[in-house]
Amino acid sequence: MLLKPTEGLFSFASLHRHYLECRKNKRNTFNALRFEARQELNLLELAAALQDRSYSPSSSVCFVTERPKLREIFAADFRDRVVHHVLVRELERYWEPVFIHDSYACRKGKGIHKAVDRLTQFIRQASINGNRRIYYLQLDIRNYFMRIDKQILWLLLKPHIETPEVLWLCKLLVFHDCTENFSYKGKPGLLQQMPSHKSLLQCEPGKGLPIGNLNSQFFANVYLNSLDQFVKHQLKCRFYLRYCDDFVLLDDNPERLGAWREQIRLFLRERLLLELNDRREKLRPASDGVDFLGYIIRADYRLVRRRVINNLRSKLNHFAAQLMKTEQNYRVYSFDEALLEQCRATVASYLGHLRHADSFDLRQSLWRDYPFLSQFFAIDANYLSLHPLYEVPKKFDCTRWQYHWLIKHFPGEVLFFQVGCYYEFYHPADEALAARLGLKPLKKNRRGARYGFPLSWQSES
Repeated sequence: MLLKPTEGLFSFASLHRHYLECRKNKRNTFNALRFEARQELNLLELAAALQDRSYSPSSSVCFVTERPKLREIFAADFRDRVVHHVLVRELERYWEPVFIHDSYACRKGKGIHKAVDRLTQFIRQASINGNRRIYYLQLDIRNYFMRIDKQILWLLLKPHIETPEVLWLCKLLVFHDCTENFSYKGKPGLLQQMPSHKSLLQCEPGKGLPIGNLNSQFFANVYLNSLDQFVKHQLKCRFYLRYCDDFVLLDDNPERLGAWREQIRLFLRERLLLELNDRREKLRPASDGVDFLGYIIRADYRLVRRRVINNLRSKLNHFAAQLMKTEQNYRVYSFDEALLEQCRATVASYLGHLRHADSFDLRQSLWRDYPFLSQFFAIDANYLSLHPLYEVPKKFDCTRWQYHWLIKHFPGEVLFFQVGCYYEFYHPADEALAARLGLKPLKKNRRGARYGFPLSWQSES
């Protein structure tokens, strides 16, 4: 089957459609906002460049993430991300029917939680609901993205593309070397700490794909599709699934799993020039629990991986230090909107991960161990749904009304309400506090403020 293009692949309408898809999770980034400021002109220029084949990828941004381990990321410019969407959505028309069902990375309708659910199902089916002892073989490819051979990748893609424009764009992106034109953002010296075998900057010529781009994730699936076909149709392993370069096989015979491991090792070495990561290899009874994608998975229950919990607690400790200060006789809570939104996003993200495990006691313990969360957020009875207590309804557009709403929702607390460079008080109940602070009543003003003092007075005090 050859891949034929849809009409007007590089037309303005096509680019605009893919632009809308591309910006969904990137709209508030600087590059996305800069592109959006003149989106029509940018899309017209991009369409012209693609149609006359003068397009070339822009400079990338390189940075290094430190958790859970050092990882080098090359992020494409937003303009190039639109092009990635155009190409990947076009190639998917051929490759999606070809990919096996149980490949779960970077595919619509798949993902981490679907993979974990499927592995749970496999364990139950293979063990006949716990009545038969089964084993799992978990394998990982050593430095996968850094060892992908571009020539092999191109030979996998090329036979299934018929039209010159798709062939041209695909070849351009496969062989593009983002290390030739990039800017580094992040801690000085962190890039030099990257191990050589994990850095695109130190890859062998003709090898390596940047982590983080849509086309790289898609190309990575194409590259390992031949492995999927080999395991399913040559080895005839019924219970097999893969998420990126992490894959699991189940069987009731550990010797057979061991033999499959060596056949897989040989296949990867000879066909794809890849090597298994022996340090990540596991061949154990499934009853021990499969450590996969952040969970410990057994037939009848699922736990959250210890490293995930430790990372969450580390982040909560950071937010607690930033949002709460304990003095001798009182606590001060800082309603820093930007920081609270970061905290909210972090907690909600982890709760989304925890909800897919048997973790009620763990979720409950977070509110017990980090009481500052209750000051800012309300949680439902299942400790899953988060609601911010500090968000004033939009109908209260008057400063005084906002103040009264907050007083009502934080009874028994002393509220310092900042307006510009002043703290102001609006409620009759504030008179006792004003007297203690030695404040005199303000003159009549539009906001209805009764008392106030400048921020500089606080720092001097």
